[in-house]
Amino acid sequence: MNFIDLFNLMLHRTVAEKLRENPESVLQIARDNLNRWLASESFAGNECFALLEWQDILETHAPEEIYKIIVQDTDEGQRLRSSSPFVGVLSEAEREKIWSECAEIEPV
Repeated sequence: MNFIDLFNLMLHRTVAEKLRENPESVLQIARDNLNRWLASESFAGNECFALLEWQDILETHAPEEIYKIIVQDTDEGQRLRSSSPFVGVLSEAEREKIWSECAEIEPV
């Protein structure tokens, strides 16, 4: 696993914990991101399909299922994390801490 994939996995493990603690708030952030991104003209083609896939996941899966989806250490999990709508769930300090932890495991 390369550094970026490890970093994304570790980020999403932390997001998943927040999802368990406060599912309504975390899912609202993700929904708001998706709605904003889909309304913009910045995303097209495959990027738009990935956002629509996430929108479907958020609408049709329970929080516990979403938890499992975002932490799965598989090619599918990695693919989904690459277009994650969970931007803004973690603070800058949380992201920096995870970056440092990942750098100790897998130097950049």
